[in-house]
Amino acid sequence: MKTKVVVELAENWLKVVVGRKITAEPLAAIEPAAISTALSLVLKQNKCGKDLEVFVVLSRNKITVRRVDLPSHDTKEIEQMLGLYLVRQIPYQKEEVCWAYQNLGFDGVSNSHLILGVVLKNIFKNIVNSFGQVNILPEAILMSSQGLIHYVSDVLKDKLTGQSSYLILDIDANYSDLILVYKQKLGSSVVIIQGVDQLKNAPDKDKFGAELKAAIVALNNEIPVAKPEKIFLTGAAAGQLSFIENLVKDFGLSAQYVSSREYDGFNAGGAKGISLSAVLGFSAAIAKEDMRFVIPELQIKKEMKTKVQQLMILGICLVYILIMLGAISLASLIKKQSYAAGLKTKVEQLFKQAKDLEDITNKLKVIKQYVNPKSSVLSTLVELSRFSPESIVITNFNWEWQKSLSFKGYAQQISEILNFTNTLNNSEAFKGAQNRYTRRRKIKDKEVVDFEIVVK
Repeated sequence: MKTKVVVELAENWLKVVVGRKITAEPLAAIEPAAISTALSLVLKQNKCGKDLEVFVVLSRNKITVRRVDLPSHDTKEIEQMLGLYLVRQIPYQKEEVCWAYQNLGFDGVSNSHLILGVVLKNIFKNIVNSFGQVNILPEAILMSSQGLIHYVSDVLKDKLTGQSSYLILDIDANYSDLILVYKQKLGSSVVIIQGVDQLKNAPDKDKFGAELKAAIVALNNEIPVAKPEKIFLTGAAAGQLSFIENLVKDFGLSAQYVSSREYDGFNAGGAKGISLSAVLGFSAAIAKEDMRFVIPELQIKKEMKTKVQQLMILGICLVYILIMLGAISLASLIKKQSYAAGLKTKVEQLFKQAKDLEDITNKLKVIKQYVNPKSSVLSTLVELSRFSPESIVITNFNWEWQKSLSFKGYAQQISEILNFTNTLNNSEAFKGAQNRYTRRRKIKDKEVVDFEIVVK
């Protein structure tokens, strides 16, 4: 069984969850060499083998998220429309970005509601180079916001029943992510540029409060029917509960900090001030509809790796089959040689005792081909006539006992010859029948097709 590993590359941290065990390694530099070294160390500490299922989480502050309404519910048409939307609405060339989307559903009238995520391709360079150095190809690259939804759903479970919408505020070291969850899906998401590091000083704390209020207003305007009544705090927001409560009470929201047993255990002995909620959420569940960013370089490498593995398996199987066939053939040959030697000795003994018996045996060998009902020429002709339809005329028959059988003839149409050949091939007596050639010619005023069928 594969070991599930979820990895998030933050500015100064490598966040990893193996199974349900959390590890956070500080990064001296955001470079492939430093990242691959830290990742190798974490995998070694957790005694991970080579059979890994690795998912990479991309932080929300590196993704541009838009809520898009498109007048279609056809998947291909939606993707074409999104391509045009990217060209017109995103200030980058289409070739410079990777994008993914989640279809939130059709309103039943005219529009499909979508969440679109756009990422600059150069952001993926560290991921490609870092994981390439440790010979790991991620299964998918996911967005952290959806991991937060899985995290809250996993921790609260049945307690969310009846809540069609709520907010999640995840505070990380240097940014925060405010999410509107509507009908258990990501309704929208807003990045606040202040994190727990900035909340330590008063000016940035006041700025955080202003941005949080503006973000709540923006999310409520995007989905007016949502009307959330609860905001769940995750990540490094534990010490900010009373501060957040005072900020959101004007919106009729109550605040609650959400934490899991694994997270509490990590905070007790690990680094504080960073959010691990997204990686924990994806370690608990990855939904089929979650956005997945496809990187061409990783996709090509993954396909090549799969092809190499398939070729290796095929090669091993072929070698094994050849060895087994060789062993079977050798055993059969030895057995036949031993049996032949025994027969030869017995024949020599009998030859000395009764030469007349050898003459009788030779005569029996000559006539055997004519009297054996299963392999005689007469029984072959009877079988052939039984399978021959009226449209087939056989003009020539060539039969050698236990060696070969072929016959020639003609028919009106090639299809009749092909059907005849298939009928013979499906029979027990003429299995292996093949049509050697067909050739058209004229007989009087009619055109016929000559054929020759060989039974191997």
